[in-house]
Amino acid sequence: MKVPADPRTKTQTPPVVTFATGADLLVRLGLASNMSREGVRRISASDPEWPFGPDRPYPYWELANAHVMETGPFLDYFRKHPITGRGPDKKPRGAQ
Repeated sequence: MKVPADPRTKTQTPPVVTFATGADLLVRLGLASNMSREGVRRISASDPEWPFGPDRPYPYWELANAHVMETGPFLDYFRKHPITGRGPDKKPRGAQ
């Protein structure tokens, strides 16, 4: 049985986020014009200042077969490190 979506989940900040829900939250809060879970994962793997993981200030928590992060430190990171990527590709790829 599927539980109907609670409208508060679209307006309130959750206590934890996954890579996917974190990406959605960044867009909803205007911290990124677009973001995917892969984008968040790429940042987490490449930035030495990423706050989550072993030997980092905050752990990843295992919840229902997903790694979750505390929302406060997640948002703090993106407020201190604004998204400056090129964004989505706007031009069609040329024939090769």
